[in-house]
Amino acid sequence: MNLKRRAIRFGLFTIVLLSVSMFFNPFAPALAAEASQYFPETGHTVSGKFLDYWRNNGGLTTYGYPITDAQMETDPETGKTFLTQWFERHRLELHPENAGTKYEVLAGLLGKDLRREALAVDPDFLKADVLFNTAYSKDAQWYFPETGHNLRFRFLEYWQQNGGLERFGYPISEEHKEVDPETGNVYVMQWFERARFESHPENQRPYEVLLGLLGKQIKTPKSGNVEFVWKIGGIAYNGLKKPNGVAVDKNGNVYVADTENNRIQKFDGNGNFLIRWGNQGSGESQFNYPNGIAVDGQGNVYVGDNNRIQKFDGNGKFLLKWGSYGSGDGQFVSLYGIGLAVDTQNNIYVADSNNHRIQKFDGNGKFLLKWGSKGGGEGQFDNPYGIAVDGQGNVFVADTANNRIQKFDGNGSFLFKFGSQGSGNAQFVRPWGVSVDGQGNVYVVDSGNNRIQKLDKNGKFLLKWGSQGSDAGQFSNPYKIALDVQGNVFVADNDNHRIQKFDGNGNFLLKFGSQGSGNAQFVRPWGIAVDGQGNVYVVDSGNSRIQKFDVSGRFLLKWGTPGSGDGQFATPYGVAVAGQGNVFVADTANNRIQKFDGNGNFLIKWGGKGNGNGQFNQPHTIGLDGQDNIYIADSGNIRIQKFDASGQFLTKLGSFGNGDGQFFSLGGIAVDRKGNVFASDSGNNRVRIQGFDSSGKFQLKWGSEGSGDGQFQSSIGVAVDGQGNVFVLDTANSRIQKFRQR
Repeated sequence: MNLKRRAIRFGLFTIVLLSVSMFFNPFAPALAAEASQYFPETGHTVSGKFLDYWRNNGGLTTYGYPITDAQMETDPETGKTFLTQWFERHRLELHPENAGTKYEVLAGLLGKDLRREALAVDPDFLKADVLFNTAYSKDAQWYFPETGHNLRFRFLEYWQQNGGLERFGYPISEEHKEVDPETGNVYVMQWFERARFESHPENQRPYEVLLGLLGKQIKTPKSGNVEFVWKIGGIAYNGLKKPNGVAVDKNGNVYVADTENNRIQKFDGNGNFLIRWGNQGSGESQFNYPNGIAVDGQGNVYVGDNNRIQKFDGNGKFLLKWGSYGSGDGQFVSLYGIGLAVDTQNNIYVADSNNHRIQKFDGNGKFLLKWGSKGGGEGQFDNPYGIAVDGQGNVFVADTANNRIQKFDGNGSFLFKFGSQGSGNAQFVRPWGVSVDGQGNVYVVDSGNNRIQKLDKNGKFLLKWGSQGSDAGQFSNPYKIALDVQGNVFVADNDNHRIQKFDGNGNFLLKFGSQGSGNAQFVRPWGIAVDGQGNVYVVDSGNSRIQKFDVSGRFLLKWGTPGSGDGQFATPYGVAVAGQGNVFVADTANNRIQKFDGNGNFLIKWGGKGNGNGQFNQPHTIGLDGQDNIYIADSGNIRIQKFDASGQFLTKLGSFGNGDGQFFSLGGIAVDRKGNVFASDSGNNRVRIQGFDSSGKFQLKWGSEGSGDGQFQSSIGVAVDGQGNVFVLDTANSRIQKFRQR
């Protein structure tokens, strides 16, 4: 599988006079009389003004070795022609119109060229909010309104000391993690118009910040690899991912337990970002799904996670911790986080959920008292998660599994309770959070009803608001993805029971569907495919049928009912459309493949449960190559099987294991026109994409577990467009990533 990049598409210079020798170059006489230096490491010479610029602006450390000789190139966007020379980390351009000024030699706009698509859709490249950490000087934290991005701390220092705006241009992204396509390593990076900064903590100053190998990435790309292009969805640099805890200090600053990002974020009362701290782990200042958070009168912050309590000052500085796993005094057992509250004396109350009790500590973590046991009686609990304290020291507990709120005094004596299971006023379904205002009114996060309820201090209902969100461009457990011939992206938005359509740059176009069994309604749509005319076929799994729509999402027809007969389905998952318009369906629970014409008329079927050739164990996803050969993700047998269009077995690839060409948990597959197969593989602490040629021979792999660019969390869907670009539905990161084959 020989993989190449498409440089022109992203505005990169196209060589127009490669065959012209420097002898005939109009610049040659001037350069010939000037100093030159030959680099045997790469076999190229740098001369004249390029050599002067290279030597005076960082040389080898900044730009690396030359990887071409000087040559004339044309910018396809402007039509202008320049003398250029490429280096490992950059491209230098001679601009005679700027002769006599410091701008006669410029560094090319490689950052913008390589990330032109990402600028419009990628959360890390979209305009960001101003970031400011009050613990540090404003001089160390700049915001550029010209591009809408922050530049801070060590990257800002490097930018200032090494040429600033003139050499690097404006920042065009925020700091984020990304996979370097040349090395496969994951670095914290930030992109600029003319460069990419990489953080290398393994190096000593000043080499802990390096420029990315953009010149090498463009001119001499590593073959047999893929290059990250963009992502849509996911979490922006200072965004939130399933935040479960919130607290407010006396100055109105808001602290958020950003649960799935394993960090704490602080905002002012207007929602402006101030600081954040933490990452995943069990050490000091690290978190593992933090849920509970509280602030005392002095502005100290208490966070519950890892069956412990951590205490920080208001700027995120670690102060102390206490607690461990267990049922003794000062120990905790919590599967989904620890609820916290602080009274006016700075005593800490902890909802120790899986011990079904409340524990009380002083501000230094000294155990004071406990109350509660498992049950439904007064003063008993079933998995309490939320807790709050009013101005009089009364304690309100969200008794989650009992669907009620209980009120106690500060010593744990029961006062009263309110609530029951239901969706009416003052009824709850899994109440999770609770808070009390200055007037003693109680606010309850009624999680199962997707709403907030407000009650007075005696439990009398006052008002309610809220519902579950499903805005355009958002997802709820997306599972499958498909592309049409125009490169539009269709996503099966599983838990929203709908299909969303985006263009190839990730811009939202339309959505259709809702939950139900009527026409154009779905119950957990899984598979999706598009034919040559743009018609969309959806596997409506929960309704055991296939639905067909036109390119605008208008319902055309449907077929299928529950069962095992011809044209019937049992939990179907995958669908694909051949060049002649025939439709292949992975009838998963029936362990077979069914073939239909474009109107839903049954043609043939094959398969049966087993592990022999042509047999299946939970076939999941279908891919088709340019010759209409059919590739089946035989997930339960941990392999891919290949058949011709009539269902005759041809070959198989993959087996269970951790090696190249093996799978631990086979997910989605996609096939390009040449018959190259791409498959997602997760489990065993890894998530990756593997590539095979049409004969089943392993060719390449990329990806690792994480949330950086080029990393995945349980990727499930894979698709390939007509240009060979690979799209991966990165499910747990709620995003789609695009890669270019090289």
